[in-house]
Amino acid sequence: MSDQSSASSSDENESSPETKLLISFILSPSIARTQRDALELPTEPIAVPASIRKRGLSAVVNHLLDRKVPKEDDGSNSSDSDSDDDDEKLPAIPFDFLLNDKLLRLPLESAARKEGLSTEYALEVEYFPARLPPKKGGESESLPDWITAMDCNSGSSGSGDGDSNMMLFTGGADGVIRSFFSKGDTLQLATSVSAHTGPIKCLSSSTTSFEGNKQPLVATGSMDQTLVTHVYNAAKNTLDLHAVYSGGHANSIGSVALSSGGGKMIMASGDWDGGLAIWSVPSASADDDNDATTTGGESVAKKQKANIQEVKPLQSIKAHSSNISGLAWGYTNEQSSASTPTTLLTGSWDHGLKVYDTNRMDCILALNGSRVITSLSRCSNSNVVATSSPDCTVRLWDMRTNGEGGGSGNVGSGGSGMDKSLRQSFVIFIDLCIYCIYSVFSHKAWVSSVEWSPTDPFVLATTSHDGTLKVWDIRSSLPLHTVKAVNKKGEKALCLAFGDGMIYSGGSDCVVKQFAL
Repeated sequence: MSDQSSASSSDENESSPETKLLISFILSPSIARTQRDALELPTEPIAVPASIRKRGLSAVVNHLLDRKVPKEDDGSNSSDSDSDDDDEKLPAIPFDFLLNDKLLRLPLESAARKEGLSTEYALEVEYFPARLPPKKGGESESLPDWITAMDCNSGSSGSGDGDSNMMLFTGGADGVIRSFFSKGDTLQLATSVSAHTGPIKCLSSSTTSFEGNKQPLVATGSMDQTLVTHVYNAAKNTLDLHAVYSGGHANSIGSVALSSGGGKMIMASGDWDGGLAIWSVPSASADDDNDATTTGGESVAKKQKANIQEVKPLQSIKAHSSNISGLAWGYTNEQSSASTPTTLLTGSWDHGLKVYDTNRMDCILALNGSRVITSLSRCSNSNVVATSSPDCTVRLWDMRTNGEGGGSGNVGSGGSGMDKSLRQSFVIFIDLCIYCIYSVFSHKAWVSSVEWSPTDPFVLATTSHDGTLKVWDIRSSLPLHTVKAVNKKGEKALCLAFGDGMIYSGGSDCVVKQFAL
């Protein structure tokens, strides 16, 4: 018996030493120069347990930065003997880590093996402050009908009494456009206008010059087959009808996208039949609108009605065989940011994605998927797009054509042109939902909307009919955060928009919600 005990204890002693790995901490190049001095660590290798995970590495980095280190057993609580020392230290920062350009979500040794990295030498681990969970803020009062589309505009002159010049525009199933100001944790309804007789299916906003100030211009398309633009008049706090667009569609408008550049504004729209139209948006003029009456007693309302322009399409073609559900103007680099985009990215219920040269209206790239595309969003610094589908899937597509930065797009081979990191991310998302490897973490119903962060090319957000909003980093197969986007079980989240440090969502519960990032 004693021999067995001694043998058992000797086995435990032999297995007790844990395997160590050498790592070098590298501060992410994306960190601002003003923060680097406070966060940068020496790059000399240190030994850490092979089984260490993200939380343990974060504790190591905080310790090396001489910050507070939360206890793993009781969260951030510390003993009385340590409290005095901790009070003198800066608060802990949660960190995230990249190994071979992938977010670390496995034990370090397992992640290294999965990436095919040798552990004989020091592993380079890139670190940066983690993205915190979206914090639920205020919400709007209950609106009369579903919220079906939304977009943020941050280029306006504002109303003068808001905390920022950011405005949120929403489109409802009642055909009404509503604008909101975000004031701290509250959403204040600014104004509304009945724009359509049917549900609004799509909405896009940009900035135009109106009465000497930059004011938002919002375009909406509806199931009533109408497409209109309104200008927000800050002086009067009204949404004034700007132009009516006719002759381009004979069915419900399913998607719209505005773009300003080169001194003019253009708009693209897609309909249920797969029709695509390009429009020149007229300038917003307020000539003589300040006069109360005109010669002969003509009212301002009559003058404004007379000034409403009817616009015909510049181009109109049959682009897809079914509903065009997503549009995005092509990326232009910094050198040509002042010019008008010459490419247009389209996604459709016919499972296809295309790139059109808008000067010739020729399709220069076509990709075929396996599922309906319900929405489309382009990355802020390339023609890489994310699409959503009814099968709970978010997919990444590289739609860069020949001659565009980073892409070796070959139309003959499907135009993938994907570099290694993009291809890996693409495979991850396919595995995520088609093969249900991580189904517990994925959406559980129709993914209704996807939006790429306007400031971070690695981050995007999605909403779903399962009532959730998820924030993703394309360098991981798991969502960063999941929050409830509806008030009642069974309600659907239908749309979202990124604002200044905020994410907004709306759906069938008829309430606009905001989440602080």
